[in-house]
Amino acid sequence: MQRLAGRLTAIAPDTPGFGDSDPITGDVHDLAPYVEAMIGLRSALGLDKVAVYGSATGAQIAIEWAKADAAAISGLVLDNAASFTDVERDAIMEGYFPDVTPTADGGHLARTWRTAHDAALFFPWQQPEAANRLTPPPAPPAAMDLTARGYLTAGPGYEAAYRAAFCNERAEQVQPIQAPLVILRWKGSILKRWTDRFDDYRWGANVVMAHCGPTLEERWVCLEAHLDAVLPQKRTSSENLPLATGVIRYADSNIGQIRYRVPAGAPSRILIHGLGGSSASIAPELANDETVLIDLPGHGGSAKPETLSMADWVQAVQRVAAQLGAGPYAICGVGATEGIAAQAAAGDGRLRFKPLGLPWHGEEAPDLTPEISGAHLWSGWHWLRRQWLERNEAPPEPARLTRLLLDLQQAGPA
Repeated sequence: MQRLAGRLTAIAPDTPGFGDSDPITGDVHDLAPYVEAMIGLRSALGLDKVAVYGSATGAQIAIEWAKADAAAISGLVLDNAASFTDVERDAIMEGYFPDVTPTADGGHLARTWRTAHDAALFFPWQQPEAANRLTPPPAPPAAMDLTARGYLTAGPGYEAAYRAAFCNERAEQVQPIQAPLVILRWKGSILKRWTDRFDDYRWGANVVMAHCGPTLEERWVCLEAHLDAVLPQKRTSSENLPLATGVIRYADSNIGQIRYRVPAGAPSRILIHGLGGSSASIAPELANDETVLIDLPGHGGSAKPETLSMADWVQAVQRVAAQLGAGPYAICGVGATEGIAAQAAAGDGRLRFKPLGLPWHGEEAPDLTPEISGAHLWSGWHWLRRQWLERNEAPPEPARLTRLLLDLQQAGPA
């Protein structure tokens, strides 16, 4: 997105069920629900024509989107696409999906880390054979950690999209596409031996096989070289897109965007999570139909400035209050963030400080620097549990404890 920002408006939605997107409701049997979500997003943004880039699972969603919404797709680029036989697909999928359902003993962390670690070495990750060994050097622990956090954020429903995409990985699914189509033939792809099968099929004049070398730089250069073939002739300015609508909103400050969640009812209170947390992991009993939940800078979905101070946190709260308008609002904090709430109220007439007196765990978090063994996940998990146990209280349910761990990792030393 950073490389393309000077040439186009790049929009990267989280697939339903991943990142910050709500999951698909009901059973998932194919990619249709994900395609419907993409069409709904395009419509909500008021876009008549879009070019679509998809990689791996995203490539399979892009394929079906291009067929279901043909009039709106100016062209598409497929990256890390493949063509499997039924036998190969069944063999790859056998044991491919770890159970990431949160459990009280933290066992889901070990299963998830094993998947992220071995996926840096083999594809499929659960078949550690010489033929499946990946040729690039193994990923560093930080990259494995990002993969593991993606699984844990998505939760046990993550495999629905994966399974549907695997079942769609056939060249015959691509051939009906009529729009300009660029298929990246990246030599560094873990799917290269299956992508090369596209050479066994006949393709129309709308299809370009874009061959590129094994490095990431060569991959991006190749993508950039083929953009003009797929982009719509009429471009839409990002200034006209109705972004940040719905329950998640953003306030801008001199340190970047501050994310906050507005309630279904009329807001009367702003609540700041404890240090290291975010609105995603706040205790359910603290969030009601009158409470605005704010992510501090460097936490959750808010921007992380290069240097972070108490003044930045205070300003972030005040900017959210200014964007909400009206007021006054009660401003509350949890643990150490009560001080932030008090300072914000002292300098803003819209805010009235209301102490809650609730303890929190974020003041002395452990070092969560990713380790090759995944031990940092265990350190964070057991440190979090201990915050409740030392108060003679039962820890939160495993799903919330997992969310708290993810928030701590994202916040880092901040």
